[in-house]
Amino acid sequence: MRIEVSTESQEKIKVALAGAMSGVGLGELRREIDRARRMRKHIELDLGEVTLLDRHCVTFLAEQSREDVELINTPVYIAPWIAKETGAVEFA
Repeated sequence: MRIEVSTESQEKIKVALAGAMSGVGLGELRREIDRARRMRKHIELDLGEVTLLDRHCVTFLAEQSREDVELINTPVYIAPWIAKETGAVEFA
């Protein structure tokens, strides 16, 4: 999994994810999200380049979206799985 962090504005941080996500790589992603929260930034997770993810990642992403993280560019084959975990019906 590749993680790329960019500051969209003074209020927003975008974390772009690419490749295969597994529970093993969630530590680094969790640190980036925690860092953005400490800076009181709006957090966007861009899932547009995610090719595969495991159950741990789905659960993690669902938890984050229930809190304060916005999931964007969610691939159509991943969105229903995350939606089922969150009870949501759509993503950006």
